Amino acid sequence: MKTDFAIIRKILDGGFIKPVYQPIISLQSGEIMGYEALSRITAKELQMNIENMFHAVDKMGCSWELETLCRMKALENAVTKPEGKKLFLNVNSNIIYDENFKNGFTKKFLRAYGINADDIVFEITERVAVSDKNAFQGSISHYKNQRYGIAIDDVGAGFSGLNMIISAQPDFLKLDMNLIRNIDKDDIKTLLCKAIAEFCRNANINLIAEGIETEEELKELIKLGVQFGQGYFLGTPQETFAALDPHVSELISTYYSKHYIENARSSVYPIIEHLCKRGQIFSPQAKGEEVYEHIKAAPMITEVYIVDGEKIVGFLSKLALNEYFGGRYGYSLNYRKTVQEIMRTDFFRSGHNMPVDLVARLAMQRPYEQLYDPIIVEKEGKFRGAVTIKDLLEACAKIQIDIAMHANPLTGLPGNLLLEKEIKSRIFGQDPFCITYYDLDNFKGYNDAYGFINGDLMLKLLASLLQEQARKNEFVGHIGGDDFIVIADYHDGEAFCQDLLAAFADRVLSLYRPQDVERGYIVSKNRHGVTENFPLASLSIAGISNRKKTYQTLEDFSQDVSALKKICKRHVGSYYEIW
Repeated sequence: MKTDFAIIRKILDGGFIKPVYQPIISLQSGEIMGYEALSRITAKELQMNIENMFHAVDKMGCSWELETLCRMKALENAVTKPEGKKLFLNVNSNIIYDENFKNGFTKKFLRAYGINADDIVFEITERVAVSDKNAFQGSISHYKNQRYGIAIDDVGAGFSGLNMIISAQPDFLKLDMNLIRNIDKDDIKTLLCKAIAEFCRNANINLIAEGIETEEELKELIKLGVQFGQGYFLGTPQETFAALDPHVSELISTYYSKHYIENARSSVYPIIEHLCKRGQIFSPQAKGEEVYEHIKAAPMITEVYIVDGEKIVGFLSKLALNEYFGGRYGYSLNYRKTVQEIMRTDFFRSGHNMPVDLVARLAMQRPYEQLYDPIIVEKEGKFRGAVTIKDLLEACAKIQIDIAMHANPLTGLPGNLLLEKEIKSRIFGQDPFCITYYDLDNFKGYNDAYGFINGDLMLKLLASLLQEQARKNEFVGHIGGDDFIVIADYHDGEAFCQDLLAAFADRVLSLYRPQDVERGYIVSKNRHGVTENFPLASLSIAGISNRKKTYQTLEDFSQDVSALKKICKRHVGSYYEIW
């Protein structure tokens, strides 16, 4: 230990510290949000573990000296930091309320280095317990008022506890690298990270995952909704503020877009395929003993699936395996059997594109002893995955809540928030689509002449007709007023439009007085009090498909829709056109 103290003294006296900067990346856009300043020892003969050095200076009573040296070196080199990027500076929790520290972070001091206070984030590391909690909390408020950011480090490591988070009310939480390591293979870590991510969303705190070292870890964190990431897979610490590898940036944006599409669809477009998971798979020849030992060691696994090639032939639940291998003679009687000899084959199969609510109704009609069995999802006879009853019911509840919260109050159809998700999921996806917009012509004249109650009846009629025509699981929504939308997962929308126009022309006449139907128009006063003739209501339908054109932005799509709507409105009477 004395040797370590001597080395540290030489490092401090000689200033043998240099900063390196590791990028912190948005796990949504793939862009650099900021850099964490880390410290390295420059003299080869004085090399030691950095963490050990920081712990040792606490015992030596010279924490302030080392922290000041590291911080000054980091700021001196920060003149080349890209504008607008955050700079994360590590600070001991007991130093942050030291008056010398406060005086060292005036705006005048930072301006000398060309740095804005908005770009500085104090990353609090709790190497030792906070000795004066009132002073600590007061200092945090002081720095926040000066527009500095606050981050809590090592969340999940046992150092940064709930009291620290409550006291600091930080802008950022940083997940400890031990929580991130192999998170794609560890169900407990996944659940903990998911809970922290949900907490951060509700508390308006940005979450950063440290120590990302593999592509699989990265994908899992994106899936869990973690906003930012840091680690050797994304970028190593460099002496300069290095740019991000374009391959990494593209990988993040591509995978986030894919996850966004899947998430958007699963929240409002109830197709069972988007809920299913592959789960744990075994071949029919696998030994029952092997499967039993595997599932016993994995508490999160409740079922395994027996797949021959690409075809599912059965499944086994943990409960069934425990019954086979438990008891006095269970193991000795069954350990030689293959899973094919003991698996269940009486399972519920669902097509990949079956609506979730329909699957739920059919699943609930099974015999009581099968009610909680998983639902097997297949596509063209091939195993796609399985859905647990828990996931199925949660999805149904979420769909109902989404629809209830965002539905149009008159027609009950999904409103703009859900429609935006649906549209984005199509135009940024790869599957065929045809999106048609419906506008009632001459509706205002009818509304003025017949009154709002009858006007509402016409809107309800159109909503009802659209739902009746949606025989291929088309998504029907109500934009507002007399504007509706239908989203289909196929290119050919012509037949839908033709059938809809025929049904509308036949049934809308029942909403008019016989004399108006006979002469073919309404005689009523316009908004200026002048008597005018208004044609009977008709429909203009503008449709966009991706048969020949794809879209990179929502703005490009909206421009085409707007142009086509104007073309359709120029025609007298009902008309449709699909690009």
